[in-house]
Amino acid sequence: MSKRLNYIVFAPGYDPDSGGSIFLHQLVHALNQSGEKAFLWHWQTPLTIQRQRLYTILKRPSLLWKPQPFERDAMLNTPIARPQDLTKRSIVVYPEVTLGNPLRAKNVARWLLYRPGIRNPYDFGPDEMFFRAGEMSDLPEVTGGAPELFVWRINPIYRNENRSDRKGSCFIVRKGEAKPRIAETANAIQIDGMSHAEIAEVFNRCETFYSYDEATLYSQFAAICGCDSVVVPGFYASREDWVQSHELARYGVAYGLDDLAHARATRHLTLGVLQAQEAKGMQSVQNFVRLTQSRFG
Repeated sequence: MSKRLNYIVFAPGYDPDSGGSIFLHQLVHALNQSGEKAFLWHWQTPLTIQRQRLYTILKRPSLLWKPQPFERDAMLNTPIARPQDLTKRSIVVYPEVTLGNPLRAKNVARWLLYRPGIRNPYDFGPDEMFFRAGEMSDLPEVTGGAPELFVWRINPIYRNENRSDRKGSCFIVRKGEAKPRIAETANAIQIDGMSHAEIAEVFNRCETFYSYDEATLYSQFAAICGCDSVVVPGFYASREDWVQSHELARYGVAYGLDDLAHARATRHLTLGVLQAQEAKGMQSVQNFVRLTQSRFG
């Protein structure tokens, strides 16, 4: 038997519009590509069945126990775990939104994809290892300062088509729902819920993109497509404070309308920053493997 411990990543079905879903599935892919054995474990339970199925289930209760399809990206190496793949030696990876230890794993790595407690409650065990997707995701008073772990790739659909007829604006809300709306987005196109293909098309026909969410990568994708990309401020006192927690957005993105000159002057640097971050992400996966195998092996 191999001395290497395998990985079980507790995740929802693949959703191309959900950063958390993408990260969890891409972690399994990255681990398998680097020679480890990693699997997805679907976190769906009867309590989280999609609303559109509820009426059918009320008519046919037997459907409640019928296994549902587990959506995955066909381009990723993400096998689904079988019961025998989960052993006492497995390293189970939970995101911060998973309460407790539902798989009763002995070895738990907790991946903080968003700062716990801001949007969702949290329940961590006493012997967990912590990793963070970025500085903003960490909870140092609990983790002691978690090492970084992130995996993502630039969606090639985002590119500048250099259209000459750009006009109007668009915006996204996501985690910025508590912010008051600014006048510039009153008649703008809202892209929340659109597919990547639809968003890329909007980015290429609009002049300006506004994001009420201060952490989404759509701000950089808009810049790649040639938009003036503006984050609506609110959480941080200044651009400097914001960039300290969002280093990827240091180029091509304005923190408020008075920062547009910087965004325009540095927009051409955005793609290179993201490409370098892809490579850095794989290094963080290698470090994750080293730390977890050393701790739990």
